[in-house]
Amino acid sequence: IGAKEIYSPRMINSIYFDTYFLKNFYEAIDGIMLRNKVRLRWYGEIFNTKIQPQMESKNRINQHNYKITKKLRSFKTESFFNLINFKKYIQTEKNNNNEIYFYLNNLHPNLLASYRRKYYIFDNVRITLDTDLKFINLAKINFFSKKNLLCINKKKIIELKYSDEFHYQATKISKTFNNRLSKFSKYQIGVLETFC
Repeated sequence: IGAKEIYSPRMINSIYFDTYFLKNFYEAIDGIMLRNKVRLRWYGEIFNTKIQPQMESKNRINQHNYKITKKLRSFKTESFFNLINFKKYIQTEKNNNNEIYFYLNNLHPNLLASYRRKYYIFDNVRITLDTDLKFINLAKINFFSKKNLLCINKKKIIELKYSDEFHYQATKISKTFNNRLSKFSKYQIGVLETFC
């Protein structure tokens, strides 16, 4: 459609948190109108790197969504990701910051999602294209490496991001796609595919 690429492609990694009984997951599946989803997100590599994450709480009240973001201290990884050390790191962050404690209290890391994202803009509508989705169930492991990441499917996910005033432009763009628009949650797909 002639969209302009506005950033270089990059890898996005998210560790999703939930209760042991997957309360956030089931509330989203059931369409509960007052719910939230909490994750730690960072860009770039997973292994042999210094990670600078931010905590994000994605909240939904009826038809309105909003996101709260808090930066966390950096931490280092090796050729494998040590979940025991990661949980200690999270506990320290919770102890040092009341807001982090509020959002992560009683939640545990249970899914890692990683994918490649490209960024475009067209007619005041931001468009992202996500490919190479990989997941790992974190609920029952203490360590994982690159070989554990599971490529679930070959889906390509396009998201249109725009303010209300550009709804017409977004509708016009969406009509150029052959696929029907639908709700898609990487967290839900990852849980459904890896927790079986």
